Amino acid sequence: MKLVNGGRYIDELQAIDKLQEALNASAPDVTLRLNYLPEPYSVVLQDTGFRIGRKEGIPYELIRDANPTVNWDALIVGQEIQIPSRDALLPADPVPQKRIIVDLQSQWLIAFENKDLRFSWGISSGRETAPTYPGIFQILTHNPKSFGSSYALCSDLGTNCNQWEMFWFMGIYEVVPGLMNGFHGAVRLPNGNLLGGGYTYEPTTFGCIMSLNSRAKELYDWAETGTVVEIVSEEFAPESELGRYALEYISTIDTNYRPIEA
Repeated sequence: MKLVNGGRYIDELQAIDKLQEALNASAPDVTLRLNYLPEPYSVVLQDTGFRIGRKEGIPYELIRDANPTVNWDALIVGQEIQIPSRDALLPADPVPQKRIIVDLQSQWLIAFENKDLRFSWGISSGRETAPTYPGIFQILTHNPKSFGSSYALCSDLGTNCNQWEMFWFMGIYEVVPGLMNGFHGAVRLPNGNLLGGGYTYEPTTFGCIMSLNSRAKELYDWAETGTVVEIVSEEFAPESELGRYALEYISTIDTNYRPIEA
């Protein structure tokens, strides 16, 4: 292991393997990935597990699992907890030339390829009761049609829970084991209607990031597994140069102008 800074390191054996692969293939370039160590976090006033997760860009469920002895209902100012390695959210080899930036504040998506702007459009993220997590993630799965469910669609007795259909779904992180949030297009509800009418005006989803259906397919076809996704918010500032540039770019456009497309 070779330490770099800020809790990051390069796995020397992994780096040697990558270099050998590049030499064998006569490749002109090689990409080495930085890994992350777990980090300590000191609890401050008004912290909850959920708030810590949003500030650190790590879903609360992962932080909870990394701290099995912590009483999350009685956090103490100054108490130290462990923030797990980001590597848990980045299992695939990153795609170096592509990056997706989502700004939860403006409800806008920007995508880059070779540092050039590729996509720019409005999105809808998770509603207040099921917010989308900020953080650094990856495209992990592709499904042209996927299904989801929520207690919000259950009967008063908690039975007869219905499913919705999501088109052009790409998973980026697990909410709980076996249940992923990610990107998708139109959402067909059990009554046959489309969530939000199929449009993207405000946070309306159950945790995912929804684009207009035609645009969701564009993103689906373009973003291969491993593409890095940077979701920023008031709690979690952009960490990459492209993320910071994306916010500057978004500030120059009218994010209220959202053409209605079929």
